[in-house]
Amino acid sequence: MVNLRFILIAFILSISISLPSYAQSLRIAVSANFAKPVEKLAEIFSRQTPIDVQITVASTGVLYQQIRHGAPFDIFFAADIRRPQLLEEQDLVFEEHRKTYAIGQIALWSAISSTEISLEDLKDYKGRIAIAGPHIAPYGLAAKEALVSSNLWSKYDDQLIMGNNINQTYQQVFTGAVKFGFISYSQLLDSKVGQGVLIDQTLHHSLEQQMVVLKNAENIDIASKFFEFILSKQAQNFLAKHGYLPAITVPTEAQTQQLNTNVEAIAKEG
Repeated sequence: MVNLRFILIAFILSISISLPSYAQSLRIAVSANFAKPVEKLAEIFSRQTPIDVQITVASTGVLYQQIRHGAPFDIFFAADIRRPQLLEEQDLVFEEHRKTYAIGQIALWSAISSTEISLEDLKDYKGRIAIAGPHIAPYGLAAKEALVSSNLWSKYDDQLIMGNNINQTYQQVFTGAVKFGFISYSQLLDSKVGQGVLIDQTLHHSLEQQMVVLKNAENIDIASKFFEFILSKQAQNFLAKHGYLPAITVPTEAQTQQLNTNVEAIAKEG
């Protein structure tokens, strides 16, 4: 009788283990600056709607090229608005599902400094600094613009250590490979070492970040629900606590004028 009961229990367990999972899959492509926040937000969302999340992290430029060539993603969180616009022009995303989800901010950080730092420290600094590649990473471009606006680009343009994305830049500073580097403000808030300072937004283009739902999404319904969740008050409040400005933030007239000045300066620098 005992053996029969054991066999019955084992049979029931084998059935339950082999049952398929009904959690829906969500394949997320996310720019490096937003990797940790989107991971946490997906966790919060999954409490309401069970999902199996697959996250791919890279620079906005790299992910854009992957999507253009058919990479199997459902939703893309870029660090700019240009790549989402291009994907829409190429008819790869749903027009009604391209929206700004946050305004990013950059910071100057030193993992080894024990005193407060500022951009002024770079004027007398003799070493190298780290930024993400401006041609593929919007946060890297913002760092370049900040240096141009501060009349520091000509000093450092041949002394830069460029990462493929903002996470690589973070690691370069964290490991002590360089003393100073430009990272996201969200990363600075999450850091437990060193000193950092938020960079004035008038020194660079507004880091307006957009998300899109891709037309080749395996589960458009779940991607659309997550898209809407990111714009919810709950998610936006979360982002505000983690170094991002609200999605509805727009540059002031003064910021726009400074912005145009920065662009002209960068163009002259080549």
